[in-house]
This record gives sequence, structure tokens and C-alpha cells, in this order.
Amino acid sequence: MLVALGYGTIAGDDDLFPFGPMVQYAFSVPPDGEIKSLFMEVETAAGARFEIPIEPSYVGIRRAELEGQLTRYINNPALLQEMAEAYARLHPKAPRLTKLHVITKVITLRDRRPAWTRNVVRVSWSVR
Repeated sequence: MLVALGYGTIAGDDDLFPFGPMVQYAFSVPPDGEIKSLFMEVETAAGARFEIPIEPSYVGIRRAELEGQLTRYINNPALLQEMAEAYARLHPKAPRLTKLHVITKVITLRDRRPAWTRNVVRVSWSVR
């Protein structure tokens, strides 16, 4: 157990948790800083728009994986097609998705309190 913990601390990443570091918690936010959080909104053929979790049981990958490869998805939005296909496969009775939007929610702090929130669309894809 100590060997695994030592290895995880020195050479591991989040995949080895609890023996590796959880780097997304290894930072602090300044009192007048910003908190950023990635989420996904989808649109259906019926025109509904709603948020879905970025989790393997919904879109086939974890949010941390998407965050780590976000530049790749921005440069090649067609990669989001795989997430739409995973959602259809994992939720066969759900409405058909027509669009996916990966969005960063930005909460601006003033004196450690939320002052305002804005959403920044990072990448979108029209499902084939």
C-alpha cells in the first residue's frame, strides 16, 4: 500500500486515485478571481435544450478527460459525434440529439462572493 501511494504521488495521475493526486483540487482561487467549470448542453430534434452530465454513463467519457483534451475538441468538433453516439447507445429511449455544446461556466468573484456568471461556448457540433 505504501509503495502504491509513493508511486502514485511521484509518477501517478488522477487515474490512480486514491493513490495518485486529484489535481483539479490542487489550487486556490483568489478572492477576486474566477471559478471555471465545464458542462455540456444538448439540443433535441423536438427543440428542447438541456444539460447532461459529462460522465461515461451519458457520453462515454469523464469530464476530466474532456477538460484535458478540450483543445483537441475545439480544433476538431467532429470528435463530439462520438459522444452523441455514446449517448444514443446508452439512452436508447431518450430523444435524439441534434446538437452538442461544450460550455465553460465562469463565475467571477468579488471579495470571495459570486458577483456574476457567464457562459462561454467552447465548441459545438451538429449531430449527423
